[in-house]
Amino acid sequence: MKPLSCPYIPDGRVAAMLVSGDMPDGMANILRRSVPVLIRTMPLAGLPDPVSSHPDMQLIIPAEGVIVHAPNLHPRTAEQLRGLGFELVPGERTPAGSYPWDIPYNVAIAGRHAFLNTRYADRVVLGWLEKTGRIISHVNQGYAKCSVCILNDEALITADEGIFRAARGNNMDALLIAPQKSIAIPGYEYGFIGGATGLLSGHEMGFCGDVHALDSAEAILAFLQKHGIKPVSLAQSAVQDLGSLIPLCTV
Repeated sequence: MKPLSCPYIPDGRVAAMLVSGDMPDGMANILRRSVPVLIRTMPLAGLPDPVSSHPDMQLIIPAEGVIVHAPNLHPRTAEQLRGLGFELVPGERTPAGSYPWDIPYNVAIAGRHAFLNTRYADRVVLGWLEKTGRIISHVNQGYAKCSVCILNDEALITADEGIFRAARGNNMDALLIAPQKSIAIPGYEYGFIGGATGLLSGHEMGFCGDVHALDSAEAILAFLQKHGIKPVSLAQSAVQDLGSLIPLCTV
């Protein structure tokens, strides 16, 4: 088992994945049929309860085998990630409270591209993005990773117009969908498509619920088919925003 050579985009079947500690057991059991090792994040002190266990609020993976994380990442989560061979680099800012103070690690990385609100991103994160030669696109949407469903290094799905324009401006193939009010998240009106998805392999996309229950299911399914990606519903219920399914390792 080894960390993905291209963060968030596996070139084979995913063997280990980072998921929210709030993921329902039934969903986790279905996910394990595809991904044998699941690391469940522990809550991050200071974040609101509904998102305190969301992986995309706690850390990012800027390079192969490297994780930049909140300074108060739970020791259990850190230990499990090191056990998979990751180098853990603490950031400077502790995400806490409400927007925009909760977004220093909320970055969408798709191949050479990185989408984030640079005004509030952690400086260590920005340094790693520059060091790895990423094309950095500033967007006003601070919940960038939450808002982006990554298909491959040149294609994504988002409901955010700013991210859509930035992606298209970088010659990426992007699908703009309406905000998916069918995506559930406790304490909020609705969740984000990126926070409800993640690649299970180079040709499979996991959905935290029934993909057919999404408001824009038809357009999403057509776009996945265009890129040779099969949807995998992890529950026969409404799709939930659980802070992204983050692929970590392949065999």
